[in-house]
Amino acid sequence: MPTEFIQLLVRVLGADRDPNPGQRACLEQDLGVPLLIVAGPGTGKTTVLVLRALRAVLVDRVPPECIMITTFTRKAANEIRTRLIEWGIPLQDSLLAPDSVSRLAPDYVEFLRGVDINRFITGTLDSICEESLTASRLPNERPLVVIETFAANQLLARRGEVFAASRRTGQAFADYLGRYSLTGDPPTTVGDMTRIVRTIIDRFVQDEVDIDQYLAPGTDLEARRAVKQIFDNYRNHLVTSGQMDFPLLEKTFLDRVVARNIPDRLADLRVLLVDEYQDTNPLQEHIYLELARATGASLTVVGDDDQSLYRFRGATIELFRDFVARASAFLGGAVPRTLYLTENYRSTPEIIAFFNSFAQNDPDFLSARIQPPKPAIVDNLPSNGVPVLGLFRDDADELAVDLADFLNAIFRGGGRPADTLLSESIERGRAGGDFGDAVLLSSTVSEFTRPFMGRPARPRLAWRLRTELAARGVQCFNPRGRALKDVEQVALMLGLVLEALDPSTASEPNGLLIAGMTGITNVARNAFREWRNAAAQFLATRPPPVNNKTIADVLVRWRNFAAAGRGASNEWPVLDVLYSFMPWVPAFQDDPECQVYLEAISRCAAEAATYSAYRALLIRHDRHRTLSIQAAIRDVMAPIADDLVEVDEEIMSSVPRDRFNLMTIHQAKGLEFPLVVVDVSSDFKINSPAQKFRRFPEDPSSVTLLEDDLAACTPIGQLRMARSALQRSFEDIVRLYYVAYSRPQSVLLLVGCIPGLRYTTQIKNVAKFWRADSTWPWIRPYAGRRPPTLANNLPFNML
Repeated sequence: MPTEFIQLLVRVLGADRDPNPGQRACLEQDLGVPLLIVAGPGTGKTTVLVLRALRAVLVDRVPPECIMITTFTRKAANEIRTRLIEWGIPLQDSLLAPDSVSRLAPDYVEFLRGVDINRFITGTLDSICEESLTASRLPNERPLVVIETFAANQLLARRGEVFAASRRTGQAFADYLGRYSLTGDPPTTVGDMTRIVRTIIDRFVQDEVDIDQYLAPGTDLEARRAVKQIFDNYRNHLVTSGQMDFPLLEKTFLDRVVARNIPDRLADLRVLLVDEYQDTNPLQEHIYLELARATGASLTVVGDDDQSLYRFRGATIELFRDFVARASAFLGGAVPRTLYLTENYRSTPEIIAFFNSFAQNDPDFLSARIQPPKPAIVDNLPSNGVPVLGLFRDDADELAVDLADFLNAIFRGGGRPADTLLSESIERGRAGGDFGDAVLLSSTVSEFTRPFMGRPARPRLAWRLRTELAARGVQCFNPRGRALKDVEQVALMLGLVLEALDPSTASEPNGLLIAGMTGITNVARNAFREWRNAAAQFLATRPPPVNNKTIADVLVRWRNFAAAGRGASNEWPVLDVLYSFMPWVPAFQDDPECQVYLEAISRCAAEAATYSAYRALLIRHDRHRTLSIQAAIRDVMAPIADDLVEVDEEIMSSVPRDRFNLMTIHQAKGLEFPLVVVDVSSDFKINSPAQKFRRFPEDPSSVTLLEDDLAACTPIGQLRMARSALQRSFEDIVRLYYVAYSRPQSVLLLVGCIPGLRYTTQIKNVAKFWRADSTWPWIRPYAGRRPPTLANNLPFNML
């Protein structure tokens, strides 16, 4: 019985696992009724998800191999699997202990002895689709090869012939893509074009778009036809080469389920639990509902509509908001039940009150929320006496200095002492608190603005703070702060590789081989020149030998191979060239950020091996040597130069505790930190129209425009259009900062520039509680002739 299961939890796992009333209701809910759990931040949703899965085993006698749990990230999936094992095995052992087993029914004991807790099916939906299809490959079906996103983008650019489409269609194509760019400007590089085309064609699959309707006569028809041709070229290449990107993987899996040719691994599915359901797209919803219908599995979905962040990846919050009606119509049977988790175990009462008031601030946001809306989050922890804080200065330079001083005082000094602005001091944790306990969250962690129309890139707060902390002996961890191609160590290393395989000459500064290559963009060629310059400057310093070997020796060795095929092996992985220079760039071995960069380069080479003509190998044979070098340049180095390769900091199981983290708010989803700094306005000194899409949009975002433009072509279109594109653009910003404000455990600090706090400011900003109707609760009427200098109703203490 569920009640006995809960008693078992407390007895075996301790009083900390005693569920609160909301959690208890979720655990007691019968598996025969679909369940929607609306879980606010810090309310223990992962705990409930894991315990509901264990309840299915220990109460309902469902074998673990018949239970599937999906979540949004690999990291979250690993956490779920760890908890299942750490909690499940002691619970199983306790039931099978001699003093317990005698009180159990013999058939139940036999079931328990056959249970293998390790056999839960867990992972991201993509990983489960891949594993299931691989294990159930049909006769005469090719082995499954799923390519990573950056490799898929490289194939899209080349095999989809994005540049050729641009040349053929001209300005109409650029203008059409510009409609869906972040700023609304037409893209100017192949990399930017490819990213926008990727967004569109992924929607073709994820939104189950009717392509005939997409190509119906109307505006932009020529550009739409060009996008469709790119899609066809790219998809045909994937099919003929036996490869899949993630949308095609999910579509293939769905087709198998619809045809009732369910992969063997899932054929006996009885329980399906889905985490982060608020970020599900229509294709994924179709998979979950079809799988539940086909197998008869009990369905539980967990999420929070206020924390939906991934509209730009196709996430459709309306699927979560209308889950009860949609699941009931699709599955039939019992009407799904909705339960709420609202007791917060993460944050102080002051922080909870702040993000509660933010979620409830704008009346227009109410209709975007699940109905009835999630109740206000309830605090469970005592106050630490620290209010929500604000640190605002005239400009980002001054802000970086004072923020660095603030952080340094806490983690390297004696703490931030109490004073008239702060009733309680802020000190690092007594058990070894360090900079790793803090994070700066922002809508973007780019350390420089993008150069535009001859205007050079300018440093942003992230770079200024990095510089200020470095001056105080503190390093940062922000591997996404710059494009991979622009990182000094990467430029140096790749420049050395180019100089080794295709040396620059007086007549061809970018190398004779590259000069004879087609299909290399001007952007990539410019990056190659910059990398070579970095290598030349480094070589001019005459770096000392390492292990009795000079860097000149290494260069000569590879140049001899490239020119005459000299060497002991018939083939070399291109990465061997890069690794041979690592002794002179020790940061790739010692620095956590550079380790992430090295992994990105290595991953690029590994993925190239799945589609490159020479599999990222350098061939010694005269006939193939030059071609293999050119293939390595085209398939490994050009994607980095074209900014098609992104870093993945998830490879770092942990970041050194003495590093200060900088993350996008999206990256921080699901994380928590003792001290969270939220950048709400460091970029917003003036009321520039170019910034409004990030703080107070006057026009729909590029993502909501795409949703509107595809609405007539997709079954989900009408539901999305229930609210206007502009309303949905506002929703996305509200949800973004709701997530940011709910990450801290002990201290929340808002930072930005002073102009946006002035009483008469016109720099409207949703993150500062501005409402869609342009009212601002941070100001209230004043007495006297002149308005106050700053807003006079601030919900934080200004430092």
